[in-house]
Amino acid sequence: MIEALIPNSAPTLLPSGAIIRMDTHNIGGLRRLGAPHWDWDFPQRRRWETADIAILVFVYRQDKLVAKKIGLLQSKRLFPTNHDVEDEDEIGFLHGMNAFIRRDGQQAAAALHRTYSFDETCTFAAIQAGHRQVELIDTLNRDFGKAVFYLLYAPPELPYAVTYPLRKRIRVGDMPVGNRVVDADNLHRALVELNDGQSPTFSLLKSACVGRDWPLETWAADLLLTCQVGQQFDDSNDDRVRYFLERRSGPIGAALAASITLPGEA
Repeated sequence: MIEALIPNSAPTLLPSGAIIRMDTHNIGGLRRLGAPHWDWDFPQRRRWETADIAILVFVYRQDKLVAKKIGLLQSKRLFPTNHDVEDEDEIGFLHGMNAFIRRDGQQAAAALHRTYSFDETCTFAAIQAGHRQVELIDTLNRDFGKAVFYLLYAPPELPYAVTYPLRKRIRVGDMPVGNRVVDADNLHRALVELNDGQSPTFSLLKSACVGRDWPLETWAADLLLTCQVGQQFDDSNDDRVRYFLERRSGPIGAALAASITLPGEA
């Protein structure tokens, strides 16, 4: 997402006289650092994040900051029918840039030849009923204000299939599915229907989130910027936002800040 936004990050003058600028940053928090399977809350060990993408909005009147708000996204992807996915490699994460040169001596051909198929029975397997992450998101939305939403990654349409290696570049036109932002409350209510450890299907979440399900750009531009979603903050709770963003051991992995400078008073 960050790579897609970088070309549009230059300051832009709008017809209203306002100037908008986007700053993007791949923070790369250390939430994964630590021995596998250690408990969630021990210092410097594995943590379950409440969100992994932060979107901040800063509004200025000329050179004076007059308002700021934050929206948080917890990203989850739709798993293919055969659940053939590449999980994050903790050792590779610890290697950092060295992972580019620390390669195995041979390339497994099977890793290059795959078919990924998706339909509405596929699950968001990293979302699980009864998981501690659900509790953490509910707690943050209750204590800080409703700021966390889910960003669900899915193919542009369903059913859908793609085979690797690609034989031509895939170009997407219409995208009736794609990346959608859904309300955490609606999603969590859908999990109540499942047994602990079960994951929701695309079909279940589609029906559970009717009316609270938006394309990513609609959620950001039409809802977050018009103060229909997200949480405004000020000096009184600045420390909570810093906790999300400034600590390398914190939860956020990437951030987008939109700075809007309004013209002076007429």
